[in-house]
Amino acid sequence: MPITTTARDMLQSIEEHLARATASISESQGEIEAMIRYHLGVHAAPPARPLGHSKRVRPLLLLTAHAALGGDWRAALPAAVAIEYVHGFSLIHDDIEDRSPLRRGRASLWAVWGVDRALNAGDALFALAFRVMGDLADHFDARWVVETYQAMTDACIALSAGQELDLAFEQVENVSIEQYLAMAELKTGALFGAALEVAAILAGQPPSVRDDLRNAGRKLGVLFQILDDFHDLFGREEDLGKPTAQDALRRKKTLPVVLGLSRDREFAEMWRCLRDNQEMLPHLRARLVTDSILREAIAIEERVRAELQHRMERAPFVDAWKPEMLETIHRLVQRRR
Repeated sequence: MPITTTARDMLQSIEEHLARATASISESQGEIEAMIRYHLGVHAAPPARPLGHSKRVRPLLLLTAHAALGGDWRAALPAAVAIEYVHGFSLIHDDIEDRSPLRRGRASLWAVWGVDRALNAGDALFALAFRVMGDLADHFDARWVVETYQAMTDACIALSAGQELDLAFEQVENVSIEQYLAMAELKTGALFGAALEVAAILAGQPPSVRDDLRNAGRKLGVLFQILDDFHDLFGREEDLGKPTAQDALRRKKTLPVVLGLSRDREFAEMWRCLRDNQEMLPHLRARLVTDSILREAIAIEERVRAELQHRMERAPFVDAWKPEMLETIHRLVQRRR
């Protein structure tokens, strides 16, 4: 689905601000700038026309929501850049913790520079996110800027807690659906929630609207995680930019796996053998498709999707921007299965 002209303008501005903010790192600070540019895919001269499949989904969501709530999206660009920096920081750690050698079809940062230097670049990226947020003071009330810092800090803590749960679940035999959804809401939903919450804060919305949009963003993150789970097991390597089934081979408790372990004894036996016999993987996939497990996973996805749609439709978006906002959400979660 092609992006709108407005979204294209936003993406162009995001790239320009990312390039400028990243260039603010002093040349005396070694290769950190080069490492950050590589990891984020930031170029010194941003392309004139960002691609329709741009990966900047969180900053785009923040800017669109801010405009839909009555704000000037250009003034909120520092917050959009900050949330992309935090996301990039989290991916550096995620790749190291998951030992993933690839990120978006090319070598991950740690695979190029080593774990120690990648961690160091991630630390700088995290600090850079909070430095760039200070530019919000040029356009917004100081109280709103402080509340933005608080929202981002809370999201970072939630993100870390979700990642810890994801790692811990690899070591246990069974995880409940409720535990999985709670993990996804933290790990993947935290930054989506922060994007919508910050958009509302900077638009001067009351706490009730901020809370509701943060919760909507977290549901969006759950939906993202579910779709990623489907892609890991049933996607194509050329679409993912990395080999398929990597989460399964690491024994991550994705939604189909959680359901399979709790609903199907034969699947559970295959799962226990997977680590020592990777040839079992096609049989695992087939078991999920032929059994009712996949249907149940899709039903959970559709339930989360419906809840997200309900929350977004009741948000106080201005009429002129509501179609753009809903289109952005639809584009982010369109089915790719």
